[in-house]
This record gives sequence, structure tokens and C-alpha cells, in this order.
Amino acid sequence: MAGYSGKSLGDKLGLKAGMKVFFEDLPEDVRKELKDQLVGVELFETLKDSLDYLHVFVKESEKLRKRFPKLVEHLSEKGMIWISWPKGSSKVPTDINENIVRNIGLELGIVDVKVCAVSDIWSGLKFYRRKK
Repeated sequence: MAGYSGKSLGDKLGLKAGMKVFFEDLPEDVRKELKDQLVGVELFETLKDSLDYLHVFVKESEKLRKRFPKLVEHLSEKGMIWISWPKGSSKVPTDINENIVRNIGLELGIVDVKVCAVSDIWSGLKFYRRKK
């Protein structure tokens, strides 16, 4: 879903060759959309090392509250975390929205910098470490 900007999804999300990348619960339609942008990245199946790009798809706020601190632990100094949740218009059952995601991130000392329509179903919020 390149959207109105004409940019590929990978470009909108900031994926670049050479990055250490981790996805959790990546929906198949988003995986297909990103396929070409995943060439040249180092994909990790589990959280380890210092990662440049972490992207988690989540429907339950309790799961996000438990998982988010671990994501921050593995975030490289200049890396990014994307948290995606089902849009309200998607009709996918969820108790998460943009404000909940943002507030959990802020509680962990990271800051949101961008929102993105990842697909027709998923929205995403991008976080970085606070600059010192």
C-alpha cells in the first residue's frame, strides 16, 4: 500500500539495507508488501543484540504493556520501534488506540515521532530514544 505519497511501505517505515530488523506477529499482507524492502536487512527471529528496527503488531494493551519494555532493551542507540494496532475502522477486535500506544512508550522514556497507515487494517506509531 504505497498510499498517496507514492513511497513504498518500506520507505515510509524507514527500512534500509544493512539494518538489524525484528518483526513480531507480522501480518501476511504486510509481509508481502514489504518483501522487496527486506532484501539486504538482517532479520532476527527473536529479540537479541542491539536492533535497529523493531516492529510489533498487537491487538491487546496488556500484551503491549508486557512486551514494550523488552523492545526498548534491545533498541540500538539510533534505532526505531514501530508499534502497530488495528485501525478502528478495521472492525478487528482491539482495546488499543494511538493514545494508548503513545502513553506506554512515553512511560518507558521513548518518544513518538511519526504515525503511518501501515495497511488498510493497521496503523503504526514510530518511536525513538530521547536525544540526550
